[in-house]
Amino acid sequence: MTSNSDIIKKTKPVLEGFTTYLQVFFCLLIASFIAGAPSSIYEAVSGNPLFLEFNYGEPVAFSSESILISSIVLLLVFYLSASIQVGMSLFCLDIYNGKGINFSTLFGSFNTLKPLAVTILLTVIIGVGLILLIIPGIILGLTYSQLYYILAEDPSIGVLEAFKKSEKMMKGKKGQLFMLTLRAMLYFLLGLFTLFIWWIWLIPRYSVAFAGFYEELKKDFNN
Repeated sequence: MTSNSDIIKKTKPVLEGFTTYLQVFFCLLIASFIAGAPSSIYEAVSGNPLFLEFNYGEPVAFSSESILISSIVLLLVFYLSASIQVGMSLFCLDIYNGKGINFSTLFGSFNTLKPLAVTILLTVIIGVGLILLIIPGIILGLTYSQLYYILAEDPSIGVLEAFKKSEKMMKGKKGQLFMLTLRAMLYFLLGLFTLFIWWIWLIPRYSVAFAGFYEELKKDFNN
């Protein structure tokens, strides 16, 4: 398996030039904004949070109508974010593989409900793991971290099959991905001291690097 440092080095030729970084940065930024737009619009219009907030000692007041609307908006948010996440995965895979930048790739996964099903199931699995103990939740998150890349490359794969494939691919590789994630988090924290300016470089570099991790993982898995 290729080391994390070598994976990051491989992103340099495909992200050569400041203009390329800007293009990738704004493509990912726009996609992320669209994914979260329904939640923000709902909260702005209704004045209520999409996710329930509980204050100790205070009664929780809600109506069946508000629950229904919140549920519909929540499903819409999950659908948008899941579909765009698959699109972002393919977008970054294409860049890592030298196929260039294609903005439309970000929105090419809205013809199926599989990303939504995967996201709901993944949220439940990781949520249960975090509730029981934090560490199992992290391990489960790493185990199924390749789901969106798998769906991006093979839209015909079944939901449960995608989970099984991610689990098999990540066997013995969770530590490496964890270290890559820690490395990215450290740089993003340091980027705060540059007033987020460094993030213009960091977001494209590590978004493509995580896609590169999948590519190198796939090569190792197939061998």
